[in-house]
Amino acid sequence: MSRKGHVPLRRCVGCRCVRPQAELVRLVQDGTGAWQLDLARRASGRGSWVCADSPACRTPKRLGRTFRAQTEAVCTLLGYAEQIQPTAKPQSRSGGLNV
Repeated sequence: MSRKGHVPLRRCVGCRCVRPQAELVRLVQDGTGAWQLDLARRASGRGSWVCADSPACRTPKRLGRTFRAQTEAVCTLLGYAEQIQPTAKPQSRSGGLNV
């Protein structure tokens, strides 16, 4: 059941700003511990949100606490997401890319 006018809010792990869910990119940790890009925003598992339009949020220093040893791989993945985000529409529920 959906409420009219309700906008889900999420917090960016890079800048700690609360923004509408549509303005953020979701990353999900799978069972093996690798992070995946979740374009459909529906994958199960531990999720983290990063601003889609702010390169300052994608620096290794800002993402280091959340992603630890996989920070560089996640930064690369977010760079890829920046290239495809404006034109891509998720087609499946999983819609993920592995790190």
